[in-house]
Amino acid sequence: PYASSSCEMIAEILQYFADGLKLRSIEADCIYAGIMIDTNNFTTRAGVRTFEAAAFLRRCGADVTRVRKMLRDNIDSYKARAEAVRHAEVYKGFALTVCPSKGLASPTIVGAQAANELLNIVGVRASIVLTEYNGRIYVSARSIDDVNVQVIMEKMGGGGHLNMAGVQLDCTLEEAMQQVRDTLDCMFEKGELE
Repeated sequence: PYASSSCEMIAEILQYFADGLKLRSIEADCIYAGIMIDTNNFTTRAGVRTFEAAAFLRRCGADVTRVRKMLRDNIDSYKARAEAVRHAEVYKGFALTVCPSKGLASPTIVGAQAANELLNIVGVRASIVLTEYNGRIYVSARSIDDVNVQVIMEKMGGGGHLNMAGVQLDCTLEEAMQQVRDTLDCMFEKGELE
């Protein structure tokens, strides 16, 4: 429960695995990239151990510039994420939007990235992004601290973590968005969300 990511745990174990263990630079880059992704650039669930793992990986040759280049988006993913943010609506403190998926190799990842991006807006307590992919609706929910999105997603049949959760639905985008609104309304009425 203390770890930010599986990559943090791997880096931690590697430090104690054997004296003089030397990772190749590409291996250190990949593990470092995993930590960066799972912590949203060291802003979510990053603790002292996370930074110690990152420091170990840097000593092993991980290069932040190479990792940053490795994690760059293509233009279509960037535009889809920007479009999702552009069309977001704030509903009772929740940023709700649909992420376009046409022409994207990994639309569900782009939807999750859009959900993270929406947390940078003042007044947004949590974000919920819907993405249609292969006939299903993928819902990505994110929060910073005061909203437990796991509970919201569990009520819709999904799950996750306090600040990062999701669900997959078999319905239309419109029905999914209505289900999100209905779930939020019900939780506000019951006092489960403030």
